[in-house]
Amino acid sequence: MSETVTITGDHPSFQSFQTIPQQGSGPGLIFISENYNITKEIEQEAIQLSEEGYVVHVPDLSNISPDDDKMILCMKSVITYLNKIPKKVGKIGIIGRGYGGYIILKLFESLSNLFDCMIIYYPKNIENKMIDNLNIKIPFMIHLIDDNDKSLKNDNKFIEVYKYPNANYGFASITENFDKSSSGMAYSRTLTILKKTIGPIYDLNALWDKHIEYEFETKDVHKTMETMVSEPYVNHIPTMTGGVGYDHLFRFYKYYFVNSNPPDTRIIPISRTVGTDCIVDEMIFSFTHTQQIDWILPGISPTNKFVEIPLVAIVKFRGNKLYNEHIYWDQASVLVQIGLLSKEGLPITGGEQVKKLLDNSIPSNRLINSWSETLKKEI
Repeated sequence: MSETVTITGDHPSFQSFQTIPQQGSGPGLIFISENYNITKEIEQEAIQLSEEGYVVHVPDLSNISPDDDKMILCMKSVITYLNKIPKKVGKIGIIGRGYGGYIILKLFESLSNLFDCMIIYYPKNIENKMIDNLNIKIPFMIHLIDDNDKSLKNDNKFIEVYKYPNANYGFASITENFDKSSSGMAYSRTLTILKKTIGPIYDLNALWDKHIEYEFETKDVHKTMETMVSEPYVNHIPTMTGGVGYDHLFRFYKYYFVNSNPPDTRIIPISRTVGTDCIVDEMIFSFTHTQQIDWILPGISPTNKFVEIPLVAIVKFRGNKLYNEHIYWDQASVLVQIGLLSKEGLPITGGEQVKKLLDNSIPSNRLINSWSETLKKEI
């Protein structure tokens, strides 16, 4: 639920955009934008943060005098308001970008005891001494760009400094300087410090396993979609099949995926790496091509051939819901195994990929013609 509220106190009143997670409660998070203001884009970012499990407030301080005392009063009023919300549970963090990051630094001594962690992005007018002279004893993360001083010290165990050399000011906001790659890395790093310090922590393993269960065992499209955010996306990279948004993905799952896999479809886990908001799942995927499977072999009639391939899923989460999936496999191997592509004269392999994955004693480099000669050379 999202709304704009008015915050009053010993200062001019101001508005704050408030958004509460779907779960109904969570830790508090204050977000100060580049220009202290609220835009539709900023509201969407706040909603995204609430999907991570936070009760988020974005105060509009654009009409407040930059006078330190007034800013301190305003910040304390936001915290007081947050703490009175029954849905705010536990600790509080703060994110500031641009001038928002600068004001956090400037008022650090007065505000640090009110927060459990702080994150700033490309703060304006930053000077080394502003940070070096601060007595930082709470988790503190800084995202810097080329314009920021690269000689910033990082010998305080509470401070994490990340640099984005190819990004410009505003890379994390929806402006002409938005940089998807840098923004994504910064966002994941920010989530790491937030979840580690103020929570919430979700069992991503269990969430992903339940999603797979609904896809391949119970074959329930509605339940599958319930494990995902309101506007998810899935991309099977080799065939570019999947969907963007609820309706598009629901249609894909219903007509081309959940009910379209052959009866002997099997998944064998190989490895799984779990991060703050991401799972990397390595597996063997196998099936007999007894029916048309358009998500992996679009437009190809059944060949009755057995196929087994290594498959990797990169799964991103927002809070306790799946946000997106990037699924990778070697399409050449699939085409070889169903007889549509010959290995003759091409550096490709078929089912032997799985055999090698399961048994590392199988010799490597068979596709390198000169490898046997290399074995005679010194190393």
